Amino acid sequence: MDSYFTLQSNIEASGEFVDRKSRFIAQLVHIESEDEANAFIETVRKRHYDARHNVSAWILVDGRQSDDGEPSRTSGIPTLEVLRGAGLKNVCCVVTRYFGGTLLGPGGLVRAYTAATQAAVAAAQEAGQIVEMTSVVPVDVHVAY
Repeated sequence: MDSYFTLQSNIEASGEFVDRKSRFIAQLVHIESEDEANAFIETVRKRHYDARHNVSAWILVDGRQSDDGEPSRTSGIPTLEVLRGAGLKNVCCVVTRYFGGTLLGPGGLVRAYTAATQAAVAAAQEAGQIVEMTSVVPVDVHVAY
């Protein structure tokens, strides 16, 4: 049987990390399709319209990510790797960055996006919002009486 972990439906978990006045807010939700992921990303963009970046990553069957203008491989991929490392599927995470005026460099960005995403996953785990989904196949058994 295939099983995986995901976030409960209709729940939004969040976590935050601050580094040199840059604020990183990770927002994590359950999704069932790429359209739901895109809708959530758009919702976060509207909610944080004044943020510098809204980096997204989601996992359905495979993972997708966007650096949203950050240097290549410094934001979307670290976010996606945290989700994979936690064994999560059918989730979307958007990490909103408010720029604090100091450039963090590639290593600093990777650490910050990773930490914010880990904080959101940890918050969901502590709140009991992570659930295990198991594939079930119905079987009919006919036995002579």
